[in-house]
Amino acid sequence: MNIETETVNLHIAILSEAMGAVIHGVDLAKGISDAELDTIKTHWYERCIVLFRGQSLTEEQQIVFGEKFGELAHTLKKFEITKNPAIMYVTNEKKDGHYQGALPDGEMYFHMDMCYLERPSMASILYAINIPKSGGDTLFANMYTAYEDLGEETKSFIEQRMAINSYDPGKSDYASTRSISDYRSETELSYPQPMVYRHPVTGRKALYVNRVMTRQVVNMGEAESTALLQKLFAHQEQEKYIYRHKWQPGDVLMWDNRCTLHAREEFDARELRKLRRVTIKGERLY
Repeated sequence: MNIETETVNLHIAILSEAMGAVIHGVDLAKGISDAELDTIKTHWYERCIVLFRGQSLTEEQQIVFGEKFGELAHTLKKFEITKNPAIMYVTNEKKDGHYQGALPDGEMYFHMDMCYLERPSMASILYAINIPKSGGDTLFANMYTAYEDLGEETKSFIEQRMAINSYDPGKSDYASTRSISDYRSETELSYPQPMVYRHPVTGRKALYVNRVMTRQVVNMGEAESTALLQKLFAHQEQEKYIYRHKWQPGDVLMWDNRCTLHAREEFDARELRKLRRVTIKGERLY
């Protein structure tokens, strides 16, 4: 699509029909005005992801930008390699034989960040530092349109249902007879979430399940739950919902975690891939 607009000295263009907007005319390292922030938020809420090209950000500058949108989450202790606990590096870089960040290489299936917590993340901001010559694209899927395209019978069936999301994708001992409170107390890394979520700003409904972390529909037998989830996973990962991002060094990409999935393609692990992430805390979904 070739839609472009001029507003608050920012140049905005659509990234793809599925989702996304690229915003030109701003140097994030210098900070943004309240008017620019409002414009960025407007297009972010409408398009689910926003991209800024050609940026050069320090850790502190990325934190300042992230804090414009809310309180930042701290990364897991095992991924901390910097004095800033809000910073996480996504990289295959090694030092003294040890990876200098999280999620070093390989393919990652579609998922939502931190959906296994009581307060899942609202958004993530990823800054590209080193990018391999090929591969390593990030794919984003629009969960607004994925929900809207479901049949009315399916919508009605999942509307008030909850599903368990777990950080341990290998865990499968969720008995259909257990209550939601059982899951809440079991571990900090497992939590029930609504299968359909109404966005607090846009008011639109989004499909809130994903292949990596959604394990079991509450109060449903294992076979029936698995069949339903597999049907939803196949539906939400259709090409028509997806924007593929080919990274360039200096890209800053921010996505709304409440209405998108993201995945990563494989790349040559011999090539350096290094990105830096901050994550914005969200609220309870119900």
